[in-house]
Order: sequence, then C-alpha cells, then structure tokens
Amino acid sequence: MIKIRIISVGKIKEKSLDSLIGEYMKRLSAYAKTEAVELNDAFVCKNPNQADIDAVLLKEADDIEKNILSGSFVVSMCIEGKKVDSEGFASLIEKVSMSHSSITFIIGSSHGLCDRIKKQSNMLLSMSDMTFPHNLAKLMLTEQIYRAFKINSNEKYHK
Repeated sequence: MIKIRIISVGKIKEKSLDSLIGEYMKRLSAYAKTEAVELNDAFVCKNPNQADIDAVLLKEADDIEKNILSGSFVVSMCIEGKKVDSEGFASLIEKVSMSHSSITFIIGSSHGLCDRIKKQSNMLLSMSDMTFPHNLAKLMLTEQIYRAFKINSNEKYHK
C-alpha cells in the first residue's frame, strides 16, 4: 500500500475546512497510508520586501525538506506547474505507485515555495490558473487524491 504524505505550510484555522480535509483523509486511508504534516509558516513583517520573503521561503524550505520521505516521489503544488484533469491525475498516481513506496505533496505558504524545493521535486503540479487560499487548495488536493484512488479502483464516485 502506497503512502501519501501532504506537507502544507500554515495551519488550518477554519474548523469546517479542517473537518472536510479530515473526512477525505479518512476515506483515503482505505486505499493508502496517509499523513498530513502542517508546518508553521515563517513570520513575515507587515510590509515585507523581497529579501524578507526570500528569507522566509528559505526557512520554510528547511522545514519542508525535513519532512520529505526518503525515496518519495515529490509533487510540489504551484501555479506554474503542469495541469492535469482528474483522470490524468489518477493515471499519474497509479504509475508512480508502481515505482515508489510514497508520494509527498507539498503546498507552500502564501508566499509560495522556495525554488530549492521546486528543483528537488519530481513534478510541479497546478490545480488551476486561478489562485486559491492555501487552506482551500489543501482541501481540493485531498479530494482529488481520494478521487484518483476511486478512479483507479473502478469505483463509482460523484461527478
């Protein structure tokens, strides 16, 4: 059974989103070992300049790297990443699960991800050209991972 780890920078503060994410993680556990790792986002002053943001991204990158499973297929979520539909995403997970024991998905902070993390990733993935709050992106990603396993198991799931 493959392990799915979702690393996200920033804590979920909305109980309703946290509850929905928990529900999809619970459902997903029938198909994969699952783990969500929430990292603290680094503090940025009120009016950060680019140097402040770069320093924060480096600190967050250090924390992210400590939580990437050794030998894992790493997928960083970022707007410049590849876009796939649900079936394509399911196919990707199925293909990766044949050669890796784990997949680690990374969702950065509101400042994005450090280029160092993106370069270490096996894949950059985008959900849309639109920008979403990171909490909502985590919910959407979790639901899509669950949907992918349902598709790969040829099980019915709502559209």
